[in-house]
This record gives sequence, structure tokens and C-alpha cells, in this order.
Amino acid sequence: MTIFDFTLTVEGLDVLDDDVIDALFAAGCGDATIGQADGVPRATFHREAPGFSEAVSSAIRQVEAVAPGARVVAVTRAPESAASA
Repeated sequence: MTIFDFTLTVEGLDVLDDDVIDALFAAGCGDATIGQADGVPRATFHREAPGFSEAVSSAIRQVEAVAPGARVVAVTRAPESAASA
């Protein structure tokens, strides 16, 4: 497996709310750092998966399942983000 680093920009979630952070963790986002950058909600992942698309698609599903209206609006891949596990 390979580890991929990427950031999801999210709308519709208050990522500073403890209940939301707990819900993200419960949904499987324990490999993410949740917060805001310039007031924009983000989840930065360090995810192990067979490929980049699998890593991102699973993270998007988990984030968007946390609350109605939660939506990933951008994916940013970290430079040189793939590392063998």
C-alpha cells in the first residue's frame, strides 16, 4: 500500500465544532487533520490506499457522510505525496 497526502476543501461543515470533529473521526477520518486556513474549512489527509483515486474517493465519501449539505469542493494533492508503507 501507499500513503497519499492531500487536502479536501469542504463546504457545509463547521470544522471548529467538537461534535463535527468527533463525527469525522467516527466516519473514518482519523488520518486527517481538521481545521481552517484563511477561514476555509479543510481536512488534510495522510491516507494509505492502493492508489490516489481510492484514497481521495474514500475520504470524500466519509467527509460528505457526516452531515447533510457537507460537500467537498476541491482536492489539493501534496507535492511528492506518495510514499510506500
